[in-house]
Amino acid sequence: MTMTRLYKTIFFILLSLSFLTKSFAQTTKEITDKFFGLYEKDPIKAVEYAFSTNKWFDRNQDGVANLKTKLKNTIDLCGEYYGYELLSEKTAGVGLKMITFIVKYDRQPIRFSFFLYKPKDTWKVNNFSYDENIDDDLEEATKAYRLKENITW
Repeated sequence: MTMTRLYKTIFFILLSLSFLTKSFAQTTKEITDKFFGLYEKDPIKAVEYAFSTNKWFDRNQDGVANLKTKLKNTIDLCGEYYGYELLSEKTAGVGLKMITFIVKYDRQPIRFSFFLYKPKDTWKVNNFSYDENIDDDLEEATKAYRLKENITW
């Protein structure tokens, strides 16, 4: 094998490996997009996917099962699913994000919060939670705004 051919072979191997590495490095958007793609068809499969991004959740199967059961019961009471929208994205440093979505149902919205962590090369779901208390939060924010508005110096 000539040196030129050897260099070309090494170059193509390295180039192939760089594409392979990029395919495994997920962004937080890829994780949440895949989650909601699955969620539309099967919310429980979506939750399973979210927790599958982090091997440490294997040790808390009871907690994951409990969350899935509660979420299914909540969804069953909410009526038709109409989609989701990004509510906020907050970062702490370069390896920690909290991304919050409003999931829209006929009866009421549900807030989904993803805590994502990137300890080294890949993002993973560090925690996932949901709640229905959006009304309370908006009411509190409105009260704080009114207080601020009424203060005169």
